[in-house]
Amino acid sequence: MTTTAERTNRVGLSVVAAGIVAVAEALRLMLLSRLQWEIGYPEIYAFQGVLFTLVYLTYAAVLVWRGRTFVRRMTAPLLLIVPWFFDSFWLVANFLQARGSFDLPHGEWWLWVIRLQMVVTVLCLVAAWGIARRQGFLWLVGLVVPAVLMIVWITWSGRVWESMVGDTFVTDLFMMVSSVLIPLVGCLVCWGVEVLSRTARPAQVATV
Repeated sequence: MTTTAERTNRVGLSVVAAGIVAVAEALRLMLLSRLQWEIGYPEIYAFQGVLFTLVYLTYAAVLVWRGRTFVRRMTAPLLLIVPWFFDSFWLVANFLQARGSFDLPHGEWWLWVIRLQMVVTVLCLVAAWGIARRQGFLWLVGLVVPAVLMIVWITWSGRVWESMVGDTFVTDLFMMVSSVLIPLVGCLVCWGVEVLSRTARPAQVATV
């Protein structure tokens, strides 16, 4: 039986884990926004690749650390391959486009592909934590929330962005909405769904 002290300790460790990943992503955005013009072309593309790979490795390490079982620790980080692949694709595509040797498709269908990719990325980030920490399967219902939030953010972020361009710090915060805030809310919602689904068995109260 899990004591209150043990549950509190687990929640505290999960908060620390979330903080580690959030700080890693914040550092990535800050370094990129402040050094991109100093590094120059084409080195900036390698720099971007190294930075987002380090963030994904940080999250993978956190998942291994906080996973409930060995299988979960080994399985959860695998979901990060999908968003890492998406980021790598855009990095290579932008590099080739900058050289003039490649043109990205245009049209409404391509915009929908991009939107779908952004939603899938958020779902992978949240599901990775769910696989590492959640119990049962009902927590999967909570994935609807980050998906909806991401769709809303994609729809309205353009207007918000127009009013923020020019302020580097605010721009960094803007970028963290989709990479940190929405995934974090999704993880909390999935935890909440698990807690509600287990209220009939108080001896197995869920921990973040």
